[in-house]
Amino acid sequence: MIHDIEALTSRPLVVYFSQLDQEIGHTDPDDLSEILLGIPNTEIDFFIHTPGGNVDATEKVISILKQRTTSYRVVVPSWAKSAGTILALSARTIVVGVNSELGPVDPQWRTANGAVPCELLANDPQQPYHIRQMADLSVQRNRALAKQLLSKGMMSGKTPQEIDDVLSKISSSNGYLSHGAVIDYNEAKSLGLSVEYLPPDDDLWKRIWILYCLYEYDSKQNNLGKIFEGSSYSISRPKPPPPPLRP
Repeated sequence: MIHDIEALTSRPLVVYFSQLDQEIGHTDPDDLSEILLGIPNTEIDFFIHTPGGNVDATEKVISILKQRTTSYRVVVPSWAKSAGTILALSARTIVVGVNSELGPVDPQWRTANGAVPCELLANDPQQPYHIRQMADLSVQRNRALAKQLLSKGMMSGKTPQEIDDVLSKISSSNGYLSHGAVIDYNEAKSLGLSVEYLPPDDDLWKRIWILYCLYEYDSKQNNLGKIFEGSSYSISRPKPPPPPLRP
C-alpha cells in the first residue's frame, strides 16, 4: 500500500500510527529517525494518526523531520489532536479528507478526576502558587512553539496579527471550549492554515484510507501501540500493559 501511494504522489511516504490511548513520547523521535534512514533527503509525505502527547517529544520529532527532509506534507486520515495538531502545523501543508480532524493545542493538566485546561489552573487563585506557575508555563510553551512553527512555515506570508488571531483561538481553552473540539477542513481553512482536501472518491484518498484501516485493524489484532513505517523499514511497539490497580 505504501508503494501504491508513492506511485501516485512521486514522493516517499512515512507512517506514524498510534492507537488512540498511546501518546507521543520520548522514544518516538528515535524510531522515526530509524525509519528515515531508508528515505532519501527529499520532500516526503508524513502520515500521522495520534491523540497527541508530550510537547517536548513532539518538538524533537519536528526537529528530526526538518533535518532529514527538504520539506514535508502531513497526511491526516483521521486524528491528529493536541500535540498531533502542533506536529501538523509544522508541515508545508496538511492533507485531509472527510474523516480528518485536528484539534485545539491548549495544554491539559492531568488530575485524578481527569484533565483540566492549564489555562484555567493558571488563572485560579485557589490553586497553590507553584501549580499556577507551572500551568502558565505550559500554556506559554505550547503557544510559543505553535507560533514559531506557523511564522516560519505555512503562515509565513501572514501578518503577526493574523497569526496571533489563530493562536488566540487554537491555543486557548476559551477558543473552542473543548480540548476535543473538531477542526475539520473547512474550519482549518477559515483559520488560514494551508490545507488540501481530498474527496472520498479521490484515488489517492482511497489508498490513504485503506492504509489507515489496515493499521487500525492490525494494531488491535496484534496489540501494537505504535507503528513507524516506510517503504524500506518498519518498527512496531507493543502496547504496554495497564498500570496495576491500587489497593
